[in-house]
Amino acid sequence: MSNRKIVILNGAGDGDDYLTSPFSVLTDLLEDDAAEVRCYDLKDIKLAHCTGCMDCWIKTPGICVVADEGREIIQTIIQSDMIIFFTPVTFGGYSSTLKIIVDRFIPLLLPFLAQYHGDTHHTPRYSHYPRLIGIGIQRYPSKTEAELFKTLVGRTAIDFHASSFAADVFSGEEDNKELKKQLQSTISRSDSLPVKNYISFFPKTDMKSFYNKQENARNTLLIVGSPKIKQRSTSDIFGEYLIEKMKSAGWKTEKLTLKGDLKREKGQAELCSAVDRSDLIILAFPLYANTLPYLVTKALEVIASHKKIVQMKRPQRIFTFINNGYPEFHQNALALAICRNFADQCGISWAGALAMGAGEAIGQGQELTQPKRSGPPVKHVIKALDKTGEALVKGIPIPSDIQNLISKPPIPLMTFGIWRWLVVNSFSRRSWKQKAVENGVSEEKMYAKPYAD
Repeated sequence: MSNRKIVILNGAGDGDDYLTSPFSVLTDLLEDDAAEVRCYDLKDIKLAHCTGCMDCWIKTPGICVVADEGREIIQTIIQSDMIIFFTPVTFGGYSSTLKIIVDRFIPLLLPFLAQYHGDTHHTPRYSHYPRLIGIGIQRYPSKTEAELFKTLVGRTAIDFHASSFAADVFSGEEDNKELKKQLQSTISRSDSLPVKNYISFFPKTDMKSFYNKQENARNTLLIVGSPKIKQRSTSDIFGEYLIEKMKSAGWKTEKLTLKGDLKREKGQAELCSAVDRSDLIILAFPLYANTLPYLVTKALEVIASHKKIVQMKRPQRIFTFINNGYPEFHQNALALAICRNFADQCGISWAGALAMGAGEAIGQGQELTQPKRSGPPVKHVIKALDKTGEALVKGIPIPSDIQNLISKPPIPLMTFGIWRWLVVNSFSRRSWKQKAVENGVSEEKMYAKPYAD
């Protein structure tokens, strides 16, 4: 390990004092091995969150348009030999403190898609990427969350073309000498990539978690977790369609779109008040780096902290709608498992979920019932959301056939293989090239490597 460049992204947040000792052991270990270490204590760095503008692909290829320290961090990462995620295990995933920079890894990739390890991912911008190590610290032991975290690190390694990866979870209470030995083992080890076993994390609806419809339990809160600000997102459009179905059934509805003010007390108070007023929470968001976007991760952390102080006297349910840009709906599995763990920890009943692939290719920023829509047909999406709304109104489990309905190819009689080929080679590639040309960026410039050594 000596003479190698190592970057540590410290995802410990305010109040995570139990991470101090393990972090010191880690840094001491690396210094003992004479490695060149650059550590970023992310909670002390003012970083903008990714807004999904994708200008780093079509305006300033390879460089985030936000001129903050995030640019330096990304450059340091791609020029390193190893990157270490150090983070509290948050519902089985990364902390929001870490996730804010992970979401901004996007400039390190190209907008184009290809098949890697059986699934669709973005193609690499650079010829070499650093090794990825994930070190998770649990406040309370959970075997399920530990396995979820390690799998998530592996999926992140695939997504960002890491040269290799390893991940482990610790309690933070280990003897320092033993912890140092275990960390050394993790850093030196290479784990097998989680290619198919991650699908097993797809959460199932708990039939026992439902309660009968009550006249005083008819308040729905839609939380939109897409960070896009320039246009209406798929999460927003599909989420609004769903709560309109509930509104027509006599439910009171409220909508809250997560924004940057969530970092401040006022935004957090508004979120918690809206949650307290709700009987049913509908959480709609896109997949970012195999898991929840920064704003959604932060929102769940805020709600969980609030729930420890304020106990609801009536039951609450949560339903999750998630979409990603890849054709495979099952790539949403880990993000949904994190949402399920959040619900369990907060005492909120899990009302089920819908996972959708190729959300942007299907939605294309258009209302579902808009006349003369362009793009693929959406009748299957409308039918799935109609059935989902009916089930949520009645307080019954979401029928299992709805997931099959919303995840099938939108074009009748088309196989999934052909649909995936169209998404990869037509919808995605053609769309990104066109957007780049509109900004005066040639296809050749889209492949720029601004941080190459």
